[in-house]
Amino acid sequence: MENTVLAMISRQMGIEREMDAIANNIANASTDGFKSERMLFAEYLQDIGNNQTIAFIKVAGVIRDFTDGPIRTTGNPLDIAIRGEGFLKIETDDGILYTRSGRLHLDATGMLVNADGQAVLGDSDLPILTFPGDIAITIDPDGRVTSESGELGRLALVVFEDVSKLVKLGNGLYDSKADPIDPEEPGDVTVIQAALEGSNVEPITEMTKMISLLRSYQGTQTMGNEEHDLRRKAIGILGGVSQSA
Repeated sequence: MENTVLAMISRQMGIEREMDAIANNIANASTDGFKSERMLFAEYLQDIGNNQTIAFIKVAGVIRDFTDGPIRTTGNPLDIAIRGEGFLKIETDDGILYTRSGRLHLDATGMLVNADGQAVLGDSDLPILTFPGDIAITIDPDGRVTSESGELGRLALVVFEDVSKLVKLGNGLYDSKADPIDPEEPGDVTVIQAALEGSNVEPITEMTKMISLLRSYQGTQTMGNEEHDLRRKAIGILGGVSQSA
């Protein structure tokens, strides 16, 4: 009976982790560039003797869906949306990181930065700087940035052969150093100016998943209650036999 209870608890813990992922998806349904996530589970078999095993589940990781989100026109010439598998390179205190979030602006020095004020890198991993008086900034589909002063640089767009190895750090940033993978030159990647990529989360789908998981959790809880009742009855029967003896 103990093994049955442990297996049910294992399942409920897994459901809770799935619910956390779904809740996070729903909370970020309107976050620019957010990619939906789901939990990846693996089966763990424990030997309980007599050539028998009991199955538990364990979290094996997080899977992110990197498909493109919907494009929303903003009218801000420094906003960009990326179509395809490309990422922007961002210079941070922790080194070069990567993002899909294209909400950009110019800082006080005229440097192109992301929403957190970190430099957006261009050719040769150098920041892209504008000149005093530059007003009309144009960003071409290939990432080339120009103004009244001429060409200012080109966005350093990169792709990864295996995006599952990217580590999410928060604020839309990803790191490739934990499981080293080298970025590659982009192929079919297009930059759209004055637009932002929305979250690829589909709230209705996520709510449907949540309802299904809730029912699974309740079903597991019912099984647990039935197991508890059986155990209580067994103890009562054994206690009655002991007293009559």
